[in-house]
Amino acid sequence: MGAEAVLVASGARAPVGTTAESVAAAVRAGISRVRRLQVPELGHQPASFIARDGLLNSQEWSSAARMAVMGAAALEEVLARLAPALPPVNVEVPVLVGLPEERPGWRAADASRVVAALAAVGGGHLRPRVEPRLTGHASALEVLREAVTRVGRTARCPLVIVGGIDSYHEVQTLTWLRERKQWLEAGARTGFAPGEAAAFVAVMAAPDARRWGLVPHATVRAVATARETRLIHTNDLNLGDGLTAAVNEALAPLKGTGEMVACVHGDLNGERYRSEEWGFVALRLGAVFRDASVIRTPVSNCGEVGAATGALNLVLCAQSWQRRYASGPRALLWGSSEAGLRAAALLERPLSGSGEGAKP
Repeated sequence: MGAEAVLVASGARAPVGTTAESVAAAVRAGISRVRRLQVPELGHQPASFIARDGLLNSQEWSSAARMAVMGAAALEEVLARLAPALPPVNVEVPVLVGLPEERPGWRAADASRVVAALAAVGGGHLRPRVEPRLTGHASALEVLREAVTRVGRTARCPLVIVGGIDSYHEVQTLTWLRERKQWLEAGARTGFAPGEAAAFVAVMAAPDARRWGLVPHATVRAVATARETRLIHTNDLNLGDGLTAAVNEALAPLKGTGEMVACVHGDLNGERYRSEEWGFVALRLGAVFRDASVIRTPVSNCGEVGAATGALNLVLCAQSWQRRYASGPRALLWGSSEAGLRAAALLERPLSGSGEGAKP
């Protein structure tokens, strides 16, 4: 994987908070902004569950506009945290951001509005160079893999920012979700509450972090991607082959060590397909997990946050180690995109700043 990579700063914006700390604290406390509401713009339809950023205009039904505001706020938070450690020279920083796959109400052309908002964020000596990836749920973990490769190239790119942004708050998108029976309604057994969020983390090689005086929040042990051909909303029976491959590769550093994973952050959202997919992974690889049935997800707090899921899980994981309430020193994060991308990452509590090493 190259040089050891660490996460050194976080930023987040979600229905339950406006900073990485406030979002993580709200999720930990079980605070939820999921509400059963009727959307007048959809006509005379039954009330359904939804989660919204309350600081945004409730009459704004452009997902691109909402994503631009949330994304800029989360990115600005990261840059502000990094600024005090910067040398007095201009630094161009790659910002690899995961965005939704194309769907009704969101096309590739809409990404330009979000990219422009991110590129306009002022970070002092930091100049964002935004690189979008429209690959959905697994996108942030996919670009984390790319970031780890980049920061390992000495001096060429000492810092890469990784993130994800999504919002289902678009009339066409909500109509489409309802037609596909994905939107959770009262009495339904499956489905999710459409939500929205943005999150970013700064990634550096460990030696560079030490040189800049930045305290690591998490160490990236491994990141892997794979493809699934048996997709959601098809008649194919998904046996979790793609996700198993990604998770198995991410867990490779633990083989033969006796070390176990104490915490799993995933993107289960109430859809049967995703639950069954993880079930097959747990059956095959469950021996390495303390409890593979316990999956942490922000869905019950923030709603389904799509392409922001992986990045938000990175923030939540890092915060749990910073605030010392994590259940153990290792965590697995995974994501499944509707078009077939699967990604997984193995993170570990860093030695520096924690006062203790990693133990099984």
